[in-house]
Amino acid sequence: MQRKYRGLRTIGLLLKIIGVIELFIGLFCALVLPLVLSDSQVSLFQFGIQDYYPAFGLLLGIATGVIIFLAGLVCGLLTFSLGELFNVVLAIEENTRTTALQYQKQEKIYE
Repeated sequence: MQRKYRGLRTIGLLLKIIGVIELFIGLFCALVLPLVLSDSQVSLFQFGIQDYYPAFGLLLGIATGVIIFLAGLVCGLLTFSLGELFNVVLAIEENTRTTALQYQKQEKIYE
C-alpha cells in the first residue's frame, strides 16, 4: 500500500525533534542559571537589587533554573506530543482507507 501525506509525516518528525531540543534547552538552563546568578555582585545589580543576603544570587538562580526547567519540560512535551499526534491521525487515516478497500473487495466477491 502506498503511503500518503509525506509532508505531514515530515512535519510530525520535525515537531518531535523540536520538542526534544526544547527539553534539552530547559535542562541546560536549569544547570547553568544557578552558576550564572551565583556571582551576586554583578548580576543582581543589573536586575536592580541592591540589598541582598549572602547566597541570595545562588537561591535566585536555583529558583529561576527550576522555573525555566519546568517551562521547558512542559513546552517540550507539548511539542513532542503534537508531533506524535500527527502520526496517530495519519495512522488512523491509513487504517480506515485499508479497511474500506478490503470491505469493497469483500462486497465484490459476494455479489
